[in-house]
Amino acid sequence: MTPSVRRVVSGVAWLLLALWAAWWTVALVRLELPLGDRTWFVQPFFGADFWSQPDYAARMWASGGDPYSIHTHLFHYPPIVIRLFLWTPLFTGPTALRIWIVVLVAWLVLATVVVVRERRALGESSLPLPVALVLVLYSFPVLFQLERANFDLITLAAMLGALPLLNERGTRWERAAEFAGGALLAIGPWVKVYPGFLGVGLLALRRHRALAGFVVAGAAVFAAAPSETIHSFERLRDAIERTKQSAKFIPYGTWSHSLSMGIRTLVRTTENEGLGHLARKVPAEALALVLMLVPLVWVSLRVYRAPHRERLTFAYLLWIVALASFLPQIANDYSLAFLPLAAVGCMGRGEHWSTWALLAIGSVALQPFALPVSGLVLLLPKVCSVLAVGQSIARRAREGPPPVPA
Repeated sequence: MTPSVRRVVSGVAWLLLALWAAWWTVALVRLELPLGDRTWFVQPFFGADFWSQPDYAARMWASGGDPYSIHTHLFHYPPIVIRLFLWTPLFTGPTALRIWIVVLVAWLVLATVVVVRERRALGESSLPLPVALVLVLYSFPVLFQLERANFDLITLAAMLGALPLLNERGTRWERAAEFAGGALLAIGPWVKVYPGFLGVGLLALRRHRALAGFVVAGAAVFAAAPSETIHSFERLRDAIERTKQSAKFIPYGTWSHSLSMGIRTLVRTTENEGLGHLARKVPAEALALVLMLVPLVWVSLRVYRAPHRERLTFAYLLWIVALASFLPQIANDYSLAFLPLAAVGCMGRGEHWSTWALLAIGSVALQPFALPVSGLVLLLPKVCSVLAVGQSIARRAREGPPPVPA
């Protein structure tokens, strides 16, 4: 990219970022996202995942109640989520919601800065920061994450905090820092289940002390409130059962990417007897796990053998979390907010044509505005997008370290 073209592209990107900021300023004032009904989630429900789950539970717990005792309103997350949101009772509900969304935006911007920096460390051509921010902030998973004010990005915050600890080298505090980095990542699986696959990533990165910290800290979180944690598992089971029952009558959503639920829906609607027979023999959850394990093992082995794996740490861990989000029976697309960050951090020159083909298919689902496509059909582009980024990481792992400038 010539300097003149780079200036023009950056100028357009800055304009788009200004429009994005104005868009979300209006949304925060009105507590409603303009044009939200034109997106893939179709029915905007501004801040619903915030005030119906962590905010609700934190306020009840702070007043002496038990959020897990209410069966009509299922709060089904571990007790650490309640503790992390005990600041919300200090504010009114709308104010707390606005604060939380601003915090989410700050984490996303910081993560984008980090992946752009690590992209340079891989020897890839420099991507202007405003362009990278446009690619991340305008993606559907990120918009959905902010509109619902979900809390998946607590895992992203933990990764941002752990990254400098995992990259610590050559000091006497190296072992303690690496262990602490793994312990920090252990917050993720106790906020949402699927980030537990970060343990596989630490193993592939040969961060054995970090993996030990991940396991030890995870066990400590459970031991801190075992009865509440067990209650949260019971409520999660109830939520999954309700989702299964409703899925029999509600079409597979354009905002969902649960692979097991997608397989179950496909089997229920197909007339193919062979597929139906296979589904009766193999549970949808097991089939989804096998389908996701194939790219996970392939990419992880590449990373394990890479001579410069530390330069892939952030993009690889982001990709693993995005991939793992396909496995839960309840998987909404805001969990894919990690994927655009991973793509910005690793994709560029030298990609195989098949990688770009997969990404082109995946872009149908990653762009925000709804098209006349069913949710079940959209599941394929979402799988293609995560495979494209995985293939790019595998290529990076196979390459030698970039040349050192003279």
